Amino acid sequence: MLIYLGWIAAAFLAGILFTLWLKARRPSLRQRVKDAAVFRGKTYQEIKREIDAPQTIIQQTDGHILRTWQEDGYIISLLFDAKDMCLGVEDEQY
Repeated sequence: MLIYLGWIAAAFLAGILFTLWLKARRPSLRQRVKDAAVFRGKTYQEIKREIDAPQTIIQQTDGHILRTWQEDGYIISLLFDAKDMCLGVEDEQY
């Protein structure tokens, strides 16, 4: 019985280490934004494929949608119209 618990603990630890290894290999949000270069005129789905899903989404009263991504102190907010086309960078903080 104790051997099984050891294998379970080892598998759990291996999963955690694998996740940390994958995260270390992935480019930072700031690097992914830099690689994307231009957002204006792209659809939300295109941007989502390039830099991942946003942390916050705010529906504004004028029909625009403000989506914000943040990671390790870097924050970028993009403004989208009602048809999910990017209108450009609303805010960016390093």
